[in-house]
Amino acid sequence: MFEEKDTIHIFPYPVWLFNVEADRADRLNQKAYASIEKMRKAEPSGIPGSHWQSPNDLQDNDDFADLVATIRDATKEIFSELHVATDKFLVTGMWINLRPPGTQHPAHTHPNNYLSGTYYVTAPSGGDAIVFRDPRSETNIISPQFSEQNELNTREIMVPVKPGAIVMFPSWLPHFVPPNQGDTDRISISFNVMFESYGETISRPKWTFSQSTDDRS
Repeated sequence: MFEEKDTIHIFPYPVWLFNVEADRADRLNQKAYASIEKMRKAEPSGIPGSHWQSPNDLQDNDDFADLVATIRDATKEIFSELHVATDKFLVTGMWINLRPPGTQHPAHTHPNNYLSGTYYVTAPSGGDAIVFRDPRSETNIISPQFSEQNELNTREIMVPVKPGAIVMFPSWLPHFVPPNQGDTDRISISFNVMFESYGETISRPKWTFSQSTDDRS
């Protein structure tokens, strides 16, 4: 009937998964544990069943310099893959999330950033996933029954994680953390990445003025 058939995936949503070398991850985790203990003494945890979060400026804390360097290495690889025409960027925010068993985090995005991500200090069984949601609400207008779900017919995709992993994604991509069904705390460090001097460089018009061209809006 057909000579050939192909499926073209247009406008893919990239999500990047990096597994940090074991020795490096051990060093990052030891520093994270020490910092959490120190910060929680100054700022105790919230109500029972709730989660604890650190201040969101850990990128400026020397204790997290190695993690910032690791994130920068991962970002450079992503920029290379996407052919981003600049290497000037900043880690604009970083914070620790400590989620006891039973806690979760609802769907959200990270406005005013280009990339976001999470480094996993711990990921207990039952609390070892992040879920991404298709931002195209129109795809749910007609939703037939499927004999099997895959990345082509579902609106949510679960990405399993493990300690020492970094997951990075476009900041506009909705995501959430399912309830921690494990027996221990899930500890992660979230962060944002944005272009340096965005207003002075990246956000300028991409076209070059020429009197022979039509007006640009």
